[in-house]
Amino acid sequence: MLCQLTKGPNPPCSAVKFRFTSLSTAMPRTRLQRLPAVSGAELYILAKKDWGSLIFTPVWIVFWTFGGIMAMKWLVNPGPSTPRAFISLWLTFWLLAEVWVIYWWLWTAFGKEIVTIRGGALSIKRDIFGYGRTRSFPVGIVRNLRPSGLFPSSSYWDNYLVQLKLMGGTVGFDVDGQVKKFGIQLTEPEAQEVVRELKPHLPS
Repeated sequence: MLCQLTKGPNPPCSAVKFRFTSLSTAMPRTRLQRLPAVSGAELYILAKKDWGSLIFTPVWIVFWTFGGIMAMKWLVNPGPSTPRAFISLWLTFWLLAEVWVIYWWLWTAFGKEIVTIRGGALSIKRDIFGYGRTRSFPVGIVRNLRPSGLFPSSSYWDNYLVQLKLMGGTVGFDVDGQVKKFGIQLTEPEAQEVVRELKPHLPS
């Protein structure tokens, strides 16, 4: 056994578990990573992995790219009956789909949300290889940080992005009467853990 429930120089199991948890920077069995910070707090929320899509999507991209290259050749060297207008329109759709699917794959494979409280601001960055958009809010206007359900938005586009796992979240807070969210596809215990980590660094 790793430890024994007996008196002596060796600590009991509960003490060992507590010591391990307090020193660890990764929260066990979750997608959360706690980074050491001199002041404030910093959390990484790793994108949820869909291994079937991660394996299949690169194969799809190869065939999709090959189809686009062939269409470009037909457009550059058209025959007498080549529908150039249709091919041009199809290539526009092809390019948008190519960029979108590659972005989705990169996010699923390597993306993370970086949540920091530092310098009087709560910042949330959607990060892929160091690039991404950052939203910042003065901590003085952040209210009611809490685990939050996946409530539908009035925007069809926002709801669509939520279904694609690219927007929304399970942790919410109020800013000037609006609800802001982060923590895409966190479980309820993970969302509660995020709130416990961040709340001590926000005004009560």
